[in-house]
Amino acid sequence: MATVLWIVAILLLVLTIVDPRQLWYATTAWQFKNPEANEPSGASFALGRVVSGVAALGFGIAALTVTVDSVGPLTQDRLDSAGSSAAGDLTGAYGKYGSPGVTAIQEALGRDDVEVREGRTVNEDAPFGESYGIQEYYELRAADDDAVRGCMEIAYDGGLFHEGDLDVDATYTSGAC
Repeated sequence: MATVLWIVAILLLVLTIVDPRQLWYATTAWQFKNPEANEPSGASFALGRVVSGVAALGFGIAALTVTVDSVGPLTQDRLDSAGSSAAGDLTGAYGKYGSPGVTAIQEALGRDDVEVREGRTVNEDAPFGESYGIQEYYELRAADDDAVRGCMEIAYDGGLFHEGDLDVDATYTSGAC
């Protein structure tokens, strides 16, 4: 996310710096039989620069905020934000025998200062030959502070006799599992 914001901010900044008249000739003038007669006014070019500059500033501030938030010290609020976002990213379809595990959760969190540990697994009873409900719990803990904790629950119907892909539902809650 931060990378996309930085790319857009830099692109808009470049558009602000580049000569708008040359940019117009390079991208739009070809559409007109007589480009000189259809060239926008100087005020139009100036307004385009101002709009690009303001947009670049806005995207730059957003990118800086996201970057600082992701590299700042881990607090409960930051873990909760990262955990909720990761739960959204992990929800979806998985292969028949695959579900998100420790590695997928760590990648979705995008932070090196969070330890992910497998917790308990709860299997619902089901008749022989049918798929059954599974809930896997993962404890998220700050590497530096044991008080900062979260719990990721991965729920799906699976098992040996489950047909097709798994529809995984991931949820995050603040605090220990």
